[in-house]
Amino acid sequence: MITRDNITAVVVWYHPTEEQVQNLSSYASLVSATIIIDNSETDHRHLLASAALPNTTYHPLLDNKGIAYALNYGCRLALQQGAEWLLTMDQDSRWEADQWETYLQSANRYPAIMQVGVFSPRQDYASQRPIYATEYEEKPAVMTSGCLLSAFGFQKTDGFRDELFIDEVDNEYCFHCHQLGLQVVIINHAFLQHQLGEMREVRIAGVLRKQYSDHAPFRYYYMVRNNLRLSQLYPQYQTFNKKRLRKMLKRIFLYDHVHKWESLRMCYRGWQDFRQGRFGKLKQE
Repeated sequence: MITRDNITAVVVWYHPTEEQVQNLSSYASLVSATIIIDNSETDHRHLLASAALPNTTYHPLLDNKGIAYALNYGCRLALQQGAEWLLTMDQDSRWEADQWETYLQSANRYPAIMQVGVFSPRQDYASQRPIYATEYEEKPAVMTSGCLLSAFGFQKTDGFRDELFIDEVDNEYCFHCHQLGLQVVIINHAFLQHQLGEMREVRIAGVLRKQYSDHAPFRYYYMVRNNLRLSQLYPQYQTFNKKRLRKMLKRIFLYDHVHKWESLRMCYRGWQDFRQGRFGKLKQE
């Protein structure tokens, strides 16, 4: 059974602000312990000085080692402390108490809980909470934020894949779970508040046609390189990965009027580095 006493939260920070501390406050009392891994180049422990956060520890890496490394660091610390479930959180996510309660109750009702590697909530963007017909769905992959990872699943997979650095890290973990016979289950009636990155609008003749989440060009390097790597590692998901890759490239071509050509250049560089077997952190030119 999943309870407050056997859950440890692991949150990765990167250049955090007071807002991230407030987000952390929304769930620190709902779990047995919280581990902060700070991927920033500087120490931010001063942000915690005035925050009353129970059983919270702060671990500065003083370097950006990537989301996979930071998650592994925090999750392994949690396992050493006896955690049975790992709550992985982005710094821009927060829980409402009633949604958290719904999440735990649904997870504990799941009939095959001992076969689950990952439980995930639905993501609530701008107070958008659709109504779903079913309580659960099995998914190929889910976002890391808000997930409950079983300790036995984490040990079986040996954690997140460091070579990816950022982007596709969550998808790779889910694919690996499936490969090992573990389930990835999304709970449709529990919503995590999650803040997307910079949003841009596409308007035609002054009419709003589309909103999309914009990324800095360097992120597309990782998206392309790591998407191709996942298709190499898990060929059964090639169709799933190619569809997402085509959608991303289409979005850049059609909607990115800010840094289209730089984004495409980074896509090409990601493809080149994949072909040459270069992974890890992007090397500066």
